[in-house]
Amino acid sequence: MNNEILDKMIEVYKPNGFDWMGTPITKNNPVNVYRVCDGECSCIALLTKNSLRKLQMVRAKDKDLFNEWNWLFYAIYVSSASPLTAYTEMQQELRNQTNEKIYKKQLKRS
Repeated sequence: MNNEILDKMIEVYKPNGFDWMGTPITKNNPVNVYRVCDGECSCIALLTKNSLRKLQMVRAKDKDLFNEWNWLFYAIYVSSASPLTAYTEMQQELRNQTNEKIYKKQLKRS
């Protein structure tokens, strides 16, 4: 998506140094606007490249968890405001589930 859309989304949603999955935004991990799609359900979200990679891994491993992220992104998007405390609490819970889902198998290989 173009920079105008990104600038507008940053203005509206005020990410405060974190993307919608709670990942820090850095020079090496910049935020961008991504379309999150799954069949009929589609929305856009402010995500870093690292978050997008994690989300793609979750989509392949756990459809229900992916759908929960998609619901959260939709809720934030339609609010047209910086994420509320309720969203950040859900975000943290989903982050914990995501990290467990992704890294559990990697740890077993070691």
